[in-house]
Amino acid sequence: MEISTVIGIVAAFLLIVISISLGGSPLAFVNIPSLLITVGGGFSATLAAFPLKEFIAGVKGIGVAFKPGLPDPVELTEYLTNVANKARKEGILALEADIDEFYQKDKIFGDLMRMLIDGQELEEIKSAAETALAKVEQKLNTRVQVWESLGDLFPAFGMIGTLMGLIQMLQNLNDPSALGPGMAVAMITTLYGAVLANVLCIPISKKLKYFKDLELLYKEAFILTVEAISKSSNPNTLRDKISTLLG
Repeated sequence: MEISTVIGIVAAFLLIVISISLGGSPLAFVNIPSLLITVGGGFSATLAAFPLKEFIAGVKGIGVAFKPGLPDPVELTEYLTNVANKARKEGILALEADIDEFYQKDKIFGDLMRMLIDGQELEEIKSAAETALAKVEQKLNTRVQVWESLGDLFPAFGMIGTLMGLIQMLQNLNDPSALGPGMAVAMITTLYGAVLANVLCIPISKKLKYFKDLELLYKEAFILTVEAISKSSNPNTLRDKISTLLG
């Protein structure tokens, strides 16, 4: 569990709720039409910007910000070093028995190790690795972009809701007593948009980008391992490279 994500988002929402409670009635900040235009509009416009499959995957990607599921870098470094060490001592074909374990660690790693064990040339393996890495990067980028779009569009629809509220308020200028409440309701949509963007969407998108970059580094470590095994490099040299990469 990524505790900083939980603490940061919960604390931000809690501070806002406490401030609202200290300043008056919290119910004054609840407005269903404003929620519909801000939340519904933001999600709808973001959906229009992405294919449905990528949009759903991107929204679900919020779980990665709370639980990335990435391996411990020290443990991974030792594991990959041991794999290279076994290959150097017993030969590449000895790794055949561990192929299922490689796939459990990472699908790309499993695919590359399968190619290596099958005797394919290093250049072919590296070409396949580049293609697989590009696909993963595109998928991870889309996840980030969905939340960046939500962060842009929630405030935009909040402003649209405010303008709609102001227009409705101006239609009642003959009733001065309605101007104050009308202005308050009109401003709530802007508040909703700002809170959703700055407390939720922007932090989530930044955390997803951080984990995206980290995951790509792990993929690079797998590629380095396959290359080191293919070239019969010293496992200690591989350990140093991976430690530097993930350090």
